[in-house]
Amino acid sequence: MKRFLLLLWILCVFSIQVYADDAVTPVKFIYLNGSNTNTTDSEKDFVKGVEKVHPYIKSYLEASDFVRKNMLYDGTLTISEKPESFFWGYDSSQDLNSMDESLNWMSVFSPRLAQTVRSFISHCMHDAIWVQKSYNMQRVINELHKSVLSAHRKGEKVVMLGYSAGSFITYEYLIHKMPAMDLNSVWLNEDKVKLKPTCLDAVTASGMAVYSANGEFFENPDQNMLKSLFRNLDKYTEEQCAPEGTVLGVINYASPLALFYSDRTNHSLEINKYNAYLFEYMKKHDVFMLTVNFAEDPMGFPIADNMNIDDLKEYVDVSFLNEGRGFFYSKSDVKSPATFVGAHLSYMNHPKKFAKMVTDGYVEGYKYFYKLD
Repeated sequence: MKRFLLLLWILCVFSIQVYADDAVTPVKFIYLNGSNTNTTDSEKDFVKGVEKVHPYIKSYLEASDFVRKNMLYDGTLTISEKPESFFWGYDSSQDLNSMDESLNWMSVFSPRLAQTVRSFISHCMHDAIWVQKSYNMQRVINELHKSVLSAHRKGEKVVMLGYSAGSFITYEYLIHKMPAMDLNSVWLNEDKVKLKPTCLDAVTASGMAVYSANGEFFENPDQNMLKSLFRNLDKYTEEQCAPEGTVLGVINYASPLALFYSDRTNHSLEINKYNAYLFEYMKKHDVFMLTVNFAEDPMGFPIADNMNIDDLKEYVDVSFLNEGRGFFYSKSDVKSPATFVGAHLSYMNHPKKFAKMVTDGYVEGYKYFYKLD
């Protein structure tokens, strides 16, 4: 009898534990490196930095009642203790080596000071420029997409943190992979096929359309082929798009995004017209995009104008924006513990201040966007 009761007690405790684990959804934080990180030592340093800063990010965010209520859905989500370091530096190393060979050749006749400045600028900027090229960017975001799909299969949500040039990748991931397109009322849906919301990469990978070099969007001119592709689009959506609800948000820091993407205000570009659909999707599906920069960071460019809910309504011209809890915010008013020269590299060296800045940025951004007191 005693053995039976002991066994029953063990089963009850085990069942309670399983239930408790199932009731809380983990959120995987994926950290992306910046530029000028192309070596094995660079990766080791980046991983150490991530492991150093993540416990503070987790602790500060989860300690905030406001964050717990809004980002973590009243505690039904919990930030995973183990972060993921997404290192893309090796991809650009071959091109960087080629550039260094050219620089070494110039040293024969170039003044030493000019050569030193040239080498410094090229190493700082090389990866940021390299990843801006569409064929390089697409390869990197496809690799990142594997991490997002892996998290989804494990039942996890995802927050992506892009450092410096890594913020370009998180932004492009949102543009290419978020299922913000509803094609049920457009094109050749003569068979009345009900399609899932899809993304740019699914549409282009399927062959239904392409983006030209000058930013225009062209559908497949073969109308019969287009009908067939339309019917098979869901397969590409499943492969190419982030599963709905998986990406919880993006935190970009030390970000020069506004400098490299200054053309986003050009409304004649088709890709910028798509931003309206993307922002609409992010708002409705609770996806936040937060940018935090130290005030002294020479490569941290704030977004000029933070948007509130009324601004977004005017921008996307839709009526259902009272749904959802997504928002967009840039916070660049925190003094760095480092000097102007070292500010860009100081975020992970001061994890408590960085974590507090992220937490304050989320709270301030949410309240500003929804005009809360």
